[in-house]
Amino acid sequence: MKILIPITYFAPQGGFRVLSELANHWIKLGHDVEFLVYKRSSGPAFPTTAKLTWYDNEGKIILQNDVNHKPPRLRIFSILLALKRAINTSSYDIILATQSLTAFPVYFSKRCDKKYYYIQAYEPEYYQTNSASSVLLKCLSKLSYKIKLLRIVNSPLYFDYKQIKANKFVFPGIDFTKFKPQPKTTDKKFIIGCIGRIEPFKGTAYVLEAYSKLKNDSGLDIELHIAFGDRALESIEGVKVIRIKNDDELAKYYNSVNVIIAPGTIQLGAVHYPVIEAMACKTPVITTGYYPANADNAWIVPIKNSDSIVEAVKYIIDDPDSVNRKIEEGYSQIQEFDWNIVSKKMLAYFDSN
Repeated sequence: MKILIPITYFAPQGGFRVLSELANHWIKLGHDVEFLVYKRSSGPAFPTTAKLTWYDNEGKIILQNDVNHKPPRLRIFSILLALKRAINTSSYDIILATQSLTAFPVYFSKRCDKKYYYIQAYEPEYYQTNSASSVLLKCLSKLSYKIKLLRIVNSPLYFDYKQIKANKFVFPGIDFTKFKPQPKTTDKKFIIGCIGRIEPFKGTAYVLEAYSKLKNDSGLDIELHIAFGDRALESIEGVKVIRIKNDDELAKYYNSVNVIIAPGTIQLGAVHYPVIEAMACKTPVITTGYYPANADNAWIVPIKNSDSIVEAVKYIIDDPDSVNRKIEEGYSQIQEFDWNIVSKKMLAYFDSN
């Protein structure tokens, strides 16, 4: 099959890792995969063996990208119109939209009958300001779920979630050759870890609150190591911001901490990379309820509740037997995220329609 994945810009978020890995595995299985990307984008943040094709403001195919390429006057609307034109320059067996905005040019393109929309999150909840652009993007995201594309979601949570209706799902995957248990630190300090995204719905503020409360407990010797966090946080005693360049360094980070906290406040029940990656490294997980975390393999806490995080951390410190039971249970349950399984499941959906 010849598979096209049109996007506007590559970004370092987990959703783009999913696209790179799916493409890599489909290519290993003998398929042709191409990313069609706006010329101003940088290259992929996650390595891919897929073909990279670039398009300019008029939708013409360009040999390479140029991050200094002058954007069109109407920005996103012109870029999406150009994307539709670029899609129509060739023929494909499958076109896969993967973001709400790209769903529109995919739907209106004419070069393929098999058009899919892989929904990795409910995007409207990411636009939480009242700016004109945020309101517009939120409305377009909601509208994208009404477009008549064949929908595949990345978790059963989205089968019937607000505007999203679907009956097929494909999990994001894990590279178990990278995310695996390594010898843990023997340092006497107890190290708390979290992914320090700045968006309020990520819940990092509640980890900081919990850490402050734990730090004031004279019986604990702890540090907080925040991956991808703001350097300004290092002004707090015992807080270290960890810069991560690639998946190997990320796996090393998960293995360097005593617990990972995933405290997000929205779309609970969705798959969350910090949860499954930590489980793959046999690192204990405290979370507000992201799949596949449950009471048997993790510590579930209410959203926006730093006191519950404090209690869970103390439990982990005081009861190593429970920790061992839960991390082993989690490790056994995440085998379903193997990329070989995930990529073949998506191909099976492509073949079935």
